[in-house]
Amino acid sequence: MLVKSPREYGSTRHSQLPGSGFAGICLLLFSLATIMADVAVFIGAVKTGLAQWYPSVPGEITQSEVRERGGGKNHTVREDVRYRYTVDGEERTGDRVHFHGVGAGGRSAAQKIVEAYPAGRKVQVIYNSADPGDAALDRSIDGRLLFAALCLTPFNLVTIGGMWWVWTRMSGRRSVPLRRDGARWYVLPTNGQPFMVALMVLGVISTFTIFVILIFSGWGESLGAMLATWTVLLGLSGLAYWHTRSLVRREPAVLILDDDSATVTWPQSADVPEFSILRSQLLSVEMDDVPPSENPTTSNLDFSILLQFIGDDGQPAKRFVLKTHSGIEAASVADWLEDWAELPRPDLFARPRIPL
Repeated sequence: MLVKSPREYGSTRHSQLPGSGFAGICLLLFSLATIMADVAVFIGAVKTGLAQWYPSVPGEITQSEVRERGGGKNHTVREDVRYRYTVDGEERTGDRVHFHGVGAGGRSAAQKIVEAYPAGRKVQVIYNSADPGDAALDRSIDGRLLFAALCLTPFNLVTIGGMWWVWTRMSGRRSVPLRRDGARWYVLPTNGQPFMVALMVLGVISTFTIFVILIFSGWGESLGAMLATWTVLLGLSGLAYWHTRSLVRREPAVLILDDDSATVTWPQSADVPEFSILRSQLLSVEMDDVPPSENPTTSNLDFSILLQFIGDDGQPAKRFVLKTHSGIEAASVADWLEDWAELPRPDLFARPRIPL
């Protein structure tokens, strides 16, 4: 769950990530390129829709061949079909087969188009009456636009994930494992990140599907096949989100914070009875980093959150709250608990920084 810190200043436990400025610039350039490609696909879809009402005139194919461009990673194979037509007594030329401008994709698909439009064939050229130079040979709605959108999906997911990261940092919102129910906050063992899980599932399956479609040439041209593909992709991603979210919501709380009664409660567990204190009894929130108990030799750390408070006997005491492998998540939980309890932030110069 994303929550905004009640205070104006940020976390004292983790500062700006090294290289995050450079990463932000790279993300901006990457996002701009991706958005431009998205806009091109969208414009192609709009043009294809408008073309359903365009007039047509007789024309003739003047050139038709499969053309290869570039080499290595930049090697592409596309159909090169050119034609001429006359509108209002003025002869014009064109080279688009479809209004959306998306290529066939692959040698066999390009060869199929070249065979369908051989040089010298008489054809009907569809054109925009407001701009006769805007013309194509086919205005049918096929699966190529959906396939183009599928190819852009992994790039769009990186853009969405990056924008999400930037927005959470700029807005002061952090991902904290919390559940709200009325006046009560429930601190959970994990937040599960259902949104990110859904994006990762969509990214992995879409990337795999792209290669499958490229291997089985022609599948990307079928509108029915692409609609079915997108239905499966979105359905599996939605299922991943729902499943992850339902698992998180069933997690038993490790701490309950009541706004109305201003109390902090550790729920009953297998070997510890329920225990409650007033918010006014809290002294501080501590975050410790220690090697995992099951494997002390590993370099990975577990980050533990503990609350220090004044007990009923008037003496300071500590009680464990949460353990996580994520230092950022642990810092976010500790910061949020301090904000809720209205405790002073720890002084970074008074104690060593905890590495994240």
